[in-house]
Amino acid sequence: MGTSRFTHTMLLFVLTSIVTLAQNITFKAEANRKSLAVGESLQVGFFIEADAMDYSIDSPMRYPEHQGLRLVGENKTQNVQYVNGKGQIQDGIILIFNAEKEGKLRIGSARIVIDGKTYTTKPIDIEVTKSGTSTLSNRANTNQPVFLQTNVSNSNPYVNEQVNLTVKMFSRDLGLLNRKRNFRQGKLEGLSPKMVTSRPESIKQEMVSGKPYFSEEIAKYVVFPEKEGQITIDPFSVDILVSGIYGTEAYEIRSNPVTIHAKGIPMEGRPKNFAGAVGDFKLKSSINKTEINANESANLKVEISGTGNFNKIAIPEVKAPQNIETYAPKRHNNFKTYEDGMQGSVTSEVVMVPEYGGNYTISPVEFSYFDPKKEKFVTLKSEEVHLTVNGETAQELGTGNDMAFKGHNEDTSKNPLVESVAEISETVSGGNGKWLWTAGGLLFASILGLLLLRRKKEDNEDQYVEIHPEMDDKQRFAPKAVSSPIVEVQPTTIQVSEESKRVLKQKLDKLQENIHHPDFKTFFQLQEDLLCEMGMKFTGTD
Repeated sequence: MGTSRFTHTMLLFVLTSIVTLAQNITFKAEANRKSLAVGESLQVGFFIEADAMDYSIDSPMRYPEHQGLRLVGENKTQNVQYVNGKGQIQDGIILIFNAEKEGKLRIGSARIVIDGKTYTTKPIDIEVTKSGTSTLSNRANTNQPVFLQTNVSNSNPYVNEQVNLTVKMFSRDLGLLNRKRNFRQGKLEGLSPKMVTSRPESIKQEMVSGKPYFSEEIAKYVVFPEKEGQITIDPFSVDILVSGIYGTEAYEIRSNPVTIHAKGIPMEGRPKNFAGAVGDFKLKSSINKTEINANESANLKVEISGTGNFNKIAIPEVKAPQNIETYAPKRHNNFKTYEDGMQGSVTSEVVMVPEYGGNYTISPVEFSYFDPKKEKFVTLKSEEVHLTVNGETAQELGTGNDMAFKGHNEDTSKNPLVESVAEISETVSGGNGKWLWTAGGLLFASILGLLLLRRKKEDNEDQYVEIHPEMDDKQRFAPKAVSSPIVEVQPTTIQVSEESKRVLKQKLDKLQENIHHPDFKTFFQLQEDLLCEMGMKFTGTD
């Protein structure tokens, strides 16, 4: 009897405890702040609190209305607390909102059905003010479980000064870092961006506003301001896959906008040869051979190395001494964008061909840039380059550019077109001058040969008698009496039409325009065409 009474008592106690637990369920909403500015974020948690986990959710939570606030993220949470030896379970979800307009806004009531009973939360009133200052807008809101943050290494750079820009993701939940999708770059107007391609950074743990976060760098850029004044970098964004009550959904989180105030490069003390290079550079020049023979080539290299905006570097021009011909320089870019900026070098190679022997000195080149750290202009100057050329000098040969046409036919040398070609040859920097004079000499020799052949042909034709019908074969082909076998050649004057002169003038003008053409073959082709045209027009030869 006593045992039965004890059993009934224990059963009654258990049933009473179950009813009590079922009645100790609450559903509430909490906001981490009641006032914020436009563009800032707000966290609102919706929590189910119970003494046990034996409850059943009959209908998922209906999200509250949130006019003026945009839902940008969601995070599940669960905590267990012990009060006076009793466990209390808190299970819920945190919604992240972004304020889109100012004023007094309200987050409505959320509703959920648990064990057949409907629970609702109280509405939350918040106040949204105007957007904060530019300094505040450069910081991400760190009072949320997950956020993006954009940082710049310098918010007050000079124009063309490199600035490092990074986009990092912070999360209280490590799993969210692996659920990011669809990274979107913000507008970078007024900036010249170079994305840094480096190995992915490992996930780190950082303290933000006194709270522990997992962080990961998801994008890095090197940007160069292209204009003076205020430049705004728009927010970057990424989607996060969150497992909510309705299943997995994608939510967008956005970084903070960043403002850069670019300073103009000073005009005071600016060198004349400054072309916009900003950074820290070095200059050197070298030659691959210091001793060569006449008409051999040597390569002069000018190199600018360092860190900074290589896209704005203009390599200075090399001025060669007289009697040294130069080809168009070839530029080689050997720079890359690293994590700490753009580094490397640019080089220019110039091929030099001396025509005569002697000792030559190639003048130094100068390069100017602006150093943003020292805030001053720097002008670099290379060393002189000395070149020894074996062979007879121009003085020993008694030749020069002004004697190039001596020895030719007097009438021909006075031709204005020929004199113009001679004048061009003095300033040609992309070709071989000796080849020009050799070609000209061969041309005039050919013209003289053509005149001789034509004269001889006319004299041979005059040796035969004129044919008449009444002549017999012997009379027809009998040669005329020749008083002397020696044929005296008389210069033949060819009349050149105005049209021919116009054509030659056009070819000459085109040749002059292409004196400094990068491809020296183009100049030689035009030169050959002009010389051949002169030969045909002045000899009457087709």
